[in-house]
Amino acid sequence: MSDTYRKDVALIDGGLVTMQLMLVARAHGYDTNPIGGYDKERIAEAFGMDKGRYAPIMLVSIGKADDHGYPSMRLPVDRVVEWK
Repeated sequence: MSDTYRKDVALIDGGLVTMQLMLVARAHGYDTNPIGGYDKERIAEAFGMDKGRYAPIMLVSIGKADDHGYPSMRLPVDRVVEWK
């Protein structure tokens, strides 16, 4: 497998694992937040990751909220999607 293909597979699989982790955390009463904008080199170093074998994909913060969040204002699906 090429490096590009392996990276693509890792990103997809990592995203699916992250989604499931977040759903399970929520089912147990925890709040989560995915974090994509971070210095991947420094994170790998901070966690002592073997850079030849592992690559950070996403950070997820998990905890209990101190306060309720703000309501979400979402458009109805029929206003943003066209079915043909």
